[in-house]
Amino acid sequence: MTKTNYFLLLLITSLLFACKTNQTIVNAPIIEEDILDTMVVSAPAIDPEVEESYELDVYRASATRELDILHTKLEIAFDWEKQHVLGKAYLTFKPYFYATQYAVLDAKVFDIHSITMNGKTLAYEYDEQKLKIDLAKVYTRNDTIDIIIDYTAKPNEGPSGGSSAILSDKGLFFINPLGEGSKPQQIWTQGETENSSRWFPTVDKPNERCSQEIYVTVEGRFQTLSNGKLISSKDNENGTRTDYWKQDKPHAPYLFMLGVGEYAVVKDKWKSIPLMYYVEPAFEKDAKKIFNHTPEMLQFFSDKLQYPYPWDKYAQIICRDYVSGAMENTGAVVFGEFAQKSSRELLDSNNDDIVAHELFHHWFGDLVTCESWSNLTLNEGFATYSEYMWREYKYGKANAERKRLQDLNGYLMSAGQQGYHDLIDFEYGNRENMFDGHSYNKGGLIVHMLRQYVGDDAFFSALNKYLTSHEYTDVEAHELRLAFEDTTGEDLNWFFNQWFYDKGHPILEIEYIKDTTDKVVYIDMAQVQDPDDFPAIFQFEVHPRLYYPSGKVETYDFFINEREQSLTIEVLGDEMPSAVVFDGTHDLLAVIKEERSDEEHFNLFKYSDEYEDKYLALKAMKNNDQYKAAFALALKDDSKEIRSLGIGNADKEMHGKTLEKIALNDPSSANRAKALKKIKDVSIARKLITTDSSYQVIGIALEIINRNDKAEGLEIANKLTQEYYKPLISKIASIYAGTKEEKYLSFFEDNLSEVGLFDFFSFMQQYEKVAMAASKESMLRTAKVLQSIAQEKSSNYFKKYATTNCIKKMLQKLEKASDENDVEHTRIVSEMTEIMYDIVGNSTDKRLKSAFSEFTTP
Repeated sequence: MTKTNYFLLLLITSLLFACKTNQTIVNAPIIEEDILDTMVVSAPAIDPEVEESYELDVYRASATRELDILHTKLEIAFDWEKQHVLGKAYLTFKPYFYATQYAVLDAKVFDIHSITMNGKTLAYEYDEQKLKIDLAKVYTRNDTIDIIIDYTAKPNEGPSGGSSAILSDKGLFFINPLGEGSKPQQIWTQGETENSSRWFPTVDKPNERCSQEIYVTVEGRFQTLSNGKLISSKDNENGTRTDYWKQDKPHAPYLFMLGVGEYAVVKDKWKSIPLMYYVEPAFEKDAKKIFNHTPEMLQFFSDKLQYPYPWDKYAQIICRDYVSGAMENTGAVVFGEFAQKSSRELLDSNNDDIVAHELFHHWFGDLVTCESWSNLTLNEGFATYSEYMWREYKYGKANAERKRLQDLNGYLMSAGQQGYHDLIDFEYGNRENMFDGHSYNKGGLIVHMLRQYVGDDAFFSALNKYLTSHEYTDVEAHELRLAFEDTTGEDLNWFFNQWFYDKGHPILEIEYIKDTTDKVVYIDMAQVQDPDDFPAIFQFEVHPRLYYPSGKVETYDFFINEREQSLTIEVLGDEMPSAVVFDGTHDLLAVIKEERSDEEHFNLFKYSDEYEDKYLALKAMKNNDQYKAAFALALKDDSKEIRSLGIGNADKEMHGKTLEKIALNDPSSANRAKALKKIKDVSIARKLITTDSSYQVIGIALEIINRNDKAEGLEIANKLTQEYYKPLISKIASIYAGTKEEKYLSFFEDNLSEVGLFDFFSFMQQYEKVAMAASKESMLRTAKVLQSIAQEKSSNYFKKYATTNCIKKMLQKLEKASDENDVEHTRIVSEMTEIMYDIVGNSTDKRLKSAFSEFTTP
């Protein structure tokens, strides 16, 4: 699963709730070992009055297997008005090992109409979460049991929750269920983590798996999507249609998927595997570009793993108001609407990362599934690393290394805000918390280090062994380790113990010493991480590099297994190196503190081909005019990634002409936009806003023009709204908000339901500025518009919070200006207060109730 803009949501959540210098080396304590005659250990005397309290540590065990579900067949229809699922489940299962008379299933907020076996009614107990069925006799693991459950699922009823990664746990979502306005009418599911049991009864755990059939009945105008193959479509006499989807290969319940909506379905093919792209009709012509490179990715990953794509088909679908980034439902991947872009929008940002991520899950996550959420990184770490693999193959090493550096910084930021924990975390507070910078970013970084340590041949051979040995089963991290040990012949407990079963990372202080007399380079390394928080000593392989004035590069191999270690490299030949890099290949997950002079940074930039070396060198030399020549070199580099580094660090006055050329002509729209933002040239902005194909460039140009002349900016914004302006909606909203003119409220109202999740908060901030400056009558009208979003059952928590908070702010402003003699003002305040009580009092979301607790009781 991809958590798009995870760190943006993390930030939003936190806002809602609140010349060469010598590097000092921190020395580890010296441990002396003596042979002692006698050891005396003293302890405080035991106070008999004080009671000892003993408790086991938290341990999140894998779910105990009591049942083994073999097959699930569902007959599904919908009551759109009530937002109910009308279902009949045919379950085939057996006791996992021990004989039993009872079957306990997850079924959250259902109406159970009947449960039968062979035509006979079965007794049951039900508490709206667990369904305990009396099978009327004891069955053993040699018996196969078939039951039928007739039920109604009510995913919008009962308690609701979610997290910053997966915003709602309702499992199945009705979008615009009454078909009002322009928003598409849709149904889609989100099973991860354990929410498939919101729409069908099952054992909702990641270590369960079964095959499936789904018969789904919908209006004839709708397309449907589910796992497996579409076997048949039958038109019914009442104008509905029943589609029959079947998947023979078993997978986990959280991967069950159902999608319904008015879609254009664009078909493609890779070898014998059907490919389908579900997009809204307006984007039919762009569908293959939206999911660009899907066939090539299938080939690339199948070749790398020497394991062909294992499922019946591969479909990708865009869903409105999706509660996360994307989800790897087997052969039926869901993407949020942010991925649905026109061909022109795709010039600025393609969907390669997220498409690769979800596709790679079909081996790591779907074929081989983590047995518990503690082991989530076995799914997400590999999927995150697939983004690096694809970039390395398709766009080159610099592009991939930029991604690795972003992942490293993302992990450090996430851990800094939320704390460090073991990668395989058996002590999490909530399973949703596992979807963080550890399971994703750190997991991918560790997979990269494992690859570099064993080498490509062994790495991909071990992955093949892991997949073939555990296909269609659940796994834990030790099974990954054993696959690598069986392949390489090496005991790798040391690697897995420190990286998978412990927390943190090495913090390294590095000092470089060049002895020109003896022609020796010394690298003094000290691990300075706090031993109370992280392992005192991390073991790792490192490859220092020496860069010479002649252009020669030498790489050396060392293994670090001490807290302090000095590496000695004898220089061959007459010349001394111009620059030395401890982690020369930039593979380590570590924070490295090292000091270099600007001259050494310049040499590093000049002689190294590594993206991270150039990045660090340019950043370090930014304020030293003596080495500004490096920025001129960067701005003319063949690599767009290096040019981007140059733009970010270049001096506007010194490199203005080159930056202008980049703004006008660079092949990369991101670089054009970045250069334009740097120079802030109004005349160039005016030219680009009418000639550039990139919305990103146009958006920056609009900002520059508006900052220079607000009347001109407003005129251009008004013209842009006559075209397709969705990619510019935030820029236009900001300009309209700057006027604080009431007439622009209609713009915000018209676009409120069209703004995607990750633009919604900035959009609401601008909307709020206009609303707060409006008349009290318009404030009330705005409050009613926002109330519809806040109370829409399919709205996620963040949208509900933002709209409710805006109403609260308008109410507070009116209350401060209250006048007892102004009857109309008093009426509006009273009506707006009632709106707040209605929203909060009728909400089932405990987070919303907590955030606005003063409005829970009138």
